[in-house]
Amino acid sequence: MKSVRKRFNHVFVISLLLVLSMLIIPFTSVSAAQEEPKINAMTYNLYLGADIFKVVEAAQIDPALVPYAVAEAYQTVLFTNFGARAEAIADEIAANKPQVVGLQEVTTFYKQTPGDFLNGNPTPATDLVIDFYAVLDAALKARGMYYDAYTVTDSDVEVPMIDATSPSYLSDVRMVDHNVVLVRKGYAAWPVLAANYATNVGMDIAGTYIEFTRGYLVVDVDVKGQVFRFVNTHLEVRGSTDSVFRFVQSAQMQELIATLDWFSSIDTKPIVMVGDFNSCPEDVPGLGYHPVYGWLPYTPPYMQAVNAGYLDAWLLQSKYDEGFTSGFDEYVSDPGAVLDTRIDLIFVDPKDLLVDKVSCDVVGDEVLDMIANPNYPGQYLWPSDHAGVVGKIKFFRP
Repeated sequence: MKSVRKRFNHVFVISLLLVLSMLIIPFTSVSAAQEEPKINAMTYNLYLGADIFKVVEAAQIDPALVPYAVAEAYQTVLFTNFGARAEAIADEIAANKPQVVGLQEVTTFYKQTPGDFLNGNPTPATDLVIDFYAVLDAALKARGMYYDAYTVTDSDVEVPMIDATSPSYLSDVRMVDHNVVLVRKGYAAWPVLAANYATNVGMDIAGTYIEFTRGYLVVDVDVKGQVFRFVNTHLEVRGSTDSVFRFVQSAQMQELIATLDWFSSIDTKPIVMVGDFNSCPEDVPGLGYHPVYGWLPYTPPYMQAVNAGYLDAWLLQSKYDEGFTSGFDEYVSDPGAVLDTRIDLIFVDPKDLLVDKVSCDVVGDEVLDMIANPNYPGQYLWPSDHAGVVGKIKFFRP
């Protein structure tokens, strides 16, 4: 009887454990399935390295000044040394570990010597000077951070430059600008749309019409079972309140919101929209002057987003300061520089979710974030002419 009793007890214990495991497993699965959605997102304008509007201003004064203005801008790009600044930006990304990053002004520079821009039949410059994405990606990988990249090409602009090293004293410089979405390895993502806006700024520079195209990216990203529609854009600059630039950026934002509305009408997902919107909460509607069409009405992009139901993540925090992100000068080397505008933004449209908790931070805005400029001993550089913004957003299902 002892042996029978032992076998019975042994079978009973195993059966009890099986029953308990059947009870425990469903509760564990339910708990995992009901984990509240959350996302850690970031936006950063990398800064192409110089104020290219000085070239535009030179063209308006005298086309003959353009090659000299380009040479000055090119030297500024070399001084602001993206190779060094990328290390500081990679530090910020590695410290915050965002699952998704929206990057603007991810620029590639090419040079052609001697230049043929003014010969009437120019060919695109192809000698690589620097590829911002490749440099930043290498810096991230050196920190153990691996991301998949989704890209849209914005402007592709080539202009002549005075160059004493060229046999003709002229070289051509080509700037190809991109917006990039980075998705951290391990998170599934699907590109939805990479597009350029229908309304852009164009002008004659040194006898050639050049359009400064802007664009946007839409990528669906699965973050632990919740798919978010992630949007990254770089709108046209603001200019003065009566500038045609205000009308252009307004038209671009209108196009972006309409496009996202269309996607939502056939496939609704919570939207996280980031970027350099070149628009802040203080902007108000007005009229921008176009030399051909006269006065054109505009509604600032920030106001359009709010009116369309998007939530400004910065203002969803329980406590927040001004959150300024823009204001460093062209040379990004002044440790006393003060930011004074909030134009780098994270917007949220939760759709069927509700926002639970938000924590945002401006990064790359402290003097300790500056990095040594190896080509100019004693000089330090800000990571960019913009600060970045990182936002940790937690949702809950109603």
